[in-house]
Amino acid sequence: MVWTLSARDFVMGIVVGVVGSALLAGAVAFTVLRASAAYSLGHWKLNLKTPLDTMWMNLGFWRDEDGKPVLRFDEACLGLLREMLKSAGLLDRGSDAGPVSVLDLGFGCGDQTLALARLLEPKSSHLFRYVGLTLNRSQLRTAERRIRRELASPPRGATSLALTLECFQLFCADAAKPASWSTDVRDAVLGLGGGGGGGATFGHRWLLALDCLYHFSPSRKPVFRFAAGRLDANLAAFDLILNSQASWRDTLLVRLVGLLMSCPLRTFLTEDRYRADMVECGYDPKSITIRDVSDDVFAGVADYLERQEEALSLYGISIAGFKLAGRLFGWFDRSRVVKAVIVVGRTTSGQPLTPLTGGG
Repeated sequence: MVWTLSARDFVMGIVVGVVGSALLAGAVAFTVLRASAAYSLGHWKLNLKTPLDTMWMNLGFWRDEDGKPVLRFDEACLGLLREMLKSAGLLDRGSDAGPVSVLDLGFGCGDQTLALARLLEPKSSHLFRYVGLTLNRSQLRTAERRIRRELASPPRGATSLALTLECFQLFCADAAKPASWSTDVRDAVLGLGGGGGGGATFGHRWLLALDCLYHFSPSRKPVFRFAAGRLDANLAAFDLILNSQASWRDTLLVRLVGLLMSCPLRTFLTEDRYRADMVECGYDPKSITIRDVSDDVFAGVADYLERQEEALSLYGISIAGFKLAGRLFGWFDRSRVVKAVIVVGRTTSGQPLTPLTGGG
């Protein structure tokens, strides 16, 4: 008897063999995992309380107002926002503080937005407008849920906000490229500076960028130029800059590190270059301050990441890529090839950097 094997039979045999092997491997893996999971620590996921209390993400300011070390990540992140606003003269504005509008770049998952609103202490919805831009759609959705939830029912111990949902507009857009913004995004941003009569109401306008500008491609200049020229907005930012005394070897290494961080090759600028770019984009050179806060940033976040890795390892959890980031920030702290800075500047129109009072 002659057995003829057709091409179709041959292919079907391969398919059946592959599928069968995959099913067998899956069954074995499931059995092994089921047996081991019964006595492992993987059920930590079932004990996690949601929604999460905080989802902060920045390098943090690891010293409190009394000069004592900060140990908690959420407190350090809030502290960095507070320190940035303090440098800009936006804290403790007084009971007669005027209206303020904010364009916030890279706003995260809602913590930064709500904390900003609480720190600025607007007395009513008529005195505050906020537009936030992010590239991350998941973070956008998380922030929207968080804001809706807290405006409807503030968490225990949190200050109730005298604001409505209409005060906040969040968008998924590339903040580094204003020319790419949709009509809705552009209209919302320009509305902060006077579109539809907004300029008469919101005379004090700010561009805020907390720990995000070094990721901007091709550079920071397009959004600086737009904010100063089209919006007439003062600037308050936390950023990383290159130490002008860095050796060429360290400079080259930092450039390569920047590429690994998905940053433009020359994202880390010297202070002089940073100032020159701001002036070129429309900021008053006499108003620009660049404050070195490296002592209160790099060591703190590096130590925290090390402690967190050790603490989570007891439950079989790793902080993964953040562990490498911790080593990088430790090197920044030791070498100071890169400095952590708070940048404040005002436009040439002369908007005040001191605490705002009056009706704008």
